[in-house]
Amino acid sequence: MAIGTLHIDPKSAEPVYRQIALEIRRSVLDGRFEAGSRLPATRDLARQLGVNRNTVVAAYDALASEGWVASHTGRGTFVIDRSVIEVAEPVDSSHEETLRTGFSRAVECAAIGGLRSIYRLAISDEGISFVGSYPAGDRMPVEQFGASLQAVLKKDGPAILGYGPTAGSFDLRETIAATMREAGSDVSPERTLVTSGAQQAIELVFRTFVERGDVVLIEEPTYTGALSVLNSLGARIVGIPVDDEGIRPEPLDVALERHRPKLLYVQPTFHNPTAAEMGLARRREVVEICRRHRCLIVEDDWAGDLRLDGERLPTLHAIAAGSNVIYLSTFSKKLMPGLRVGWVVAPAAAFERLVELKRLQDCGTSPLIQAALDHFLRAGGLDEHLKKTLPVYRDRRDTMFDALSRHFPKEAVFKRPTGGLFIWVTLPTSFDGNTLFAAARRREVLYSRGDLFHGDGSGNNSLRLTYSAADPTEIENGVSVLGELVRERWPDGPREDSPGTAESMPIF
Repeated sequence: MAIGTLHIDPKSAEPVYRQIALEIRRSVLDGRFEAGSRLPATRDLARQLGVNRNTVVAAYDALASEGWVASHTGRGTFVIDRSVIEVAEPVDSSHEETLRTGFSRAVECAAIGGLRSIYRLAISDEGISFVGSYPAGDRMPVEQFGASLQAVLKKDGPAILGYGPTAGSFDLRETIAATMREAGSDVSPERTLVTSGAQQAIELVFRTFVERGDVVLIEEPTYTGALSVLNSLGARIVGIPVDDEGIRPEPLDVALERHRPKLLYVQPTFHNPTAAEMGLARRREVVEICRRHRCLIVEDDWAGDLRLDGERLPTLHAIAAGSNVIYLSTFSKKLMPGLRVGWVVAPAAAFERLVELKRLQDCGTSPLIQAALDHFLRAGGLDEHLKKTLPVYRDRRDTMFDALSRHFPKEAVFKRPTGGLFIWVTLPTSFDGNTLFAAARRREVLYSRGDLFHGDGSGNNSLRLTYSAADPTEIENGVSVLGELVRERWPDGPREDSPGTAESMPIF
């Protein structure tokens, strides 16, 4: 099948990725694609059809899951032998097609696949992994948290094994609010909602404010999970370029004037994926610009407690005195992801809507986990944990930075972050990140591809390398492999010069 013979109908109720998959399947059945034929590269087919490359990736994934094609890393995607398909017992798939045509559009957007891709690799046990923004598993306070579990079960077993308030345990909400008050925010437990992780917090906030077609401003690039939710809601996403201090005020001001967005989603502290940190003056400027344009700020402070250097800065929520800022955070990155506990602080007008949406989703986060976490926090468990863990992260960050300095070409751009869990690396714009990723995976080194953090599929020349969950030996060995592969694939040929670093981080 020539690429030009495949047609899609943008107005069809059938999702575009399903149209592509069905067309390819028909081409296999009528002989236009023979067994062993190689499908067009996803980027080539996306360019021909005028769709996002992730849409084609989703179509190929669907075909693979249905047994029509097989993908081979570094080689491509190939049609499976038809005889294998034909020897199987005939199956009436009409009911499956009925289901597919009846699906809502909430998860049809291929951009949602970015979060799925990262999560699959993050929980993989393949080789050396620099993928998930996970805390160090070998540093989790298992015994201490276990003791808190036992203590609250013994004291309040029947109560915390039943249903609890949708908004969360009042004791835990007070503990969270008190911590935020110490950091300069005027927060009460009555305006604090406990969520099942930061991902639910993001979804609840976006779902409360965003209708299909609404404009939402984001940093470009940004957190994949936020992109996934916004795409599922049908939002019009407008990316604002960033620099060493995060979102740039001038283009933000222009975008606010031009687009009149519903809200701005921003990560001022240890931005995911670039690890940039917004300075105090920049924070005040962003708050003032948004106040002037009457634009709501959603501040994602996922890593505020993971500072490795310097002094803690006030949050946007603290600077704005809670006005026009909805704040969210999580215990997943600084403590244990398995707790699935995050929180949102919102004004009264939005709080009740957030609670009602959460009630629809899960009726409330586990009362048992909340009680144990509150006991752990009040006993000083988090402070003790961070006191032990942050020096480990600092050592692993420095190990990765030094390894990158030695093994990567000097033109590669990266910066030593002041906190967080990863380092962002930018290569020349002409660099083919897909072949690098495939080659690295064959050498059993995994990382997060930069394009997963861009709504438009760009960023193919960037890498996010997580240092927190790998030991120094793994970091050295993994970066060495990546450096070797980068040099082999450098646009002007292999690099033999001594590598270096750049202290700036242009990513737009």
